[in-house]
Amino acid sequence: MSIEANIWNYRDGEPVGFAFDVIRDILSTRDTDWNSDGYLSVRFENPPANIDFIYLGQDAPETNHIKGIMISRPIVHPDYLARVFRILELGDVMLFYTDDTTPVFVRGADPSHYPTDLLEALGTPRFIDSPSGVLHQN
Repeated sequence: MSIEANIWNYRDGEPVGFAFDVIRDILSTRDTDWNSDGYLSVRFENPPANIDFIYLGQDAPETNHIKGIMISRPIVHPDYLARVFRILELGDVMLFYTDDTTPVFVRGADPSHYPTDLLEALGTPRFIDSPSGVLHQN
């Protein structure tokens, strides 16, 4: 079974998503490919590593809107962690993993923007101060 990282953005109890151009700019390296099925493939250097499936949505480039981000088999590469941390800093953005649903927020984010029942189902939020906090904890 594969582990996925999910990144959501809510405001006042409703999903607001992200601007595609902002997220693509944050995630893009010198070697990034867009798949028309809605995926980014991103390759990192020093040391080499890659993520083949960062799902942003098939119509994201045309609408400039992403409902949420799903990253298949996230990695521990420092550049990847820094980029995900930058996304979390965009607001009250939440990250969670499919096998450990503990919501992760950057310190100072306000989880009350998420529906109470959603947070209760996911668990007690964890707050982070640096990219290393993005690391999968399970």
